[in-house]
Amino acid sequence: MESIFLSEFIVNIDVAIYQFVDSIMNTALNTIFTIITHLGDTPGIIWFVIGIPLLIPRKTRKLGVLLFAGLAISSLINNVCLKEFIERPRPYNLDPEVWANAGYEYVWPGLIKKSSSWSFPSGHTSTSIGAAFALLLGCRKKELAVGIPAFIISLLIGFSRIYVHVHYPTDVIAGIIVGLIGGVIAYFLIDKLFMKKAAPALEKKLNKKLF
Repeated sequence: MESIFLSEFIVNIDVAIYQFVDSIMNTALNTIFTIITHLGDTPGIIWFVIGIPLLIPRKTRKLGVLLFAGLAISSLINNVCLKEFIERPRPYNLDPEVWANAGYEYVWPGLIKKSSSWSFPSGHTSTSIGAAFALLLGCRKKELAVGIPAFIISLLIGFSRIYVHVHYPTDVIAGIIVGLIGGVIAYFLIDKLFMKKAAPALEKKLNKKLF
C-alpha cells in the first residue's frame, strides 16, 4: 500500500497543492484556518453545535438525525476501517528524501499539535463532509439556508487540514469522497428506511408525533 502513495503521480499531486498552499500562507490565514480546523476536532464540535438545535423542533428533527447519521457512518468507514487498514504515515513523518526527490521542502508550520494517528483518509474531512452532505440531501428548498452553509463549512474544514500541513492533499481528496459516500448511505438509511418504517412504528408505540 505504501508504494501507491510514493508513486510519482500521487506525490506530484500532493506537492503541487502544498506549493499553492505555502504560497498563500500568512498570519491572518494562519489564525483563520487554525480556528476552522479545530471545528472538526473529535467528535466534531461544529456538527454538534449545528445538529443538536435541529433535533429539538419536530419540523427540523429529521435534518438533525441525518446530520448525526452522516457523521457516524463516515467516521466508521474512515477511522475504523480505512485508516487502520491503510496505515499511511503523516506528512511530517514521511522520509524527507521523498519530498526532496519531488523538489519540495516540507516544513511543519506548528499551527496545531501533531497527531499520532494514521493519515489516510482525512477523518476531519470525511466526517464533516458526511454530516453536511447528509444534511444537505435532506433539505427542502427553504432549508437550504442551513444545508448550504454547513456544506461550505465542511469543505473549509477539509482545506484547513492541508493548510495546517497535518494531512497530505490526497488524504483530504479521499476524505471528501468517503464523506460523500457516507452522506449518501446515511440519507438512504434515514430517509428511505428509518422514516418510512422504524419512525412510524416508534411514533405509534409512544403515541407521539416525533417527525
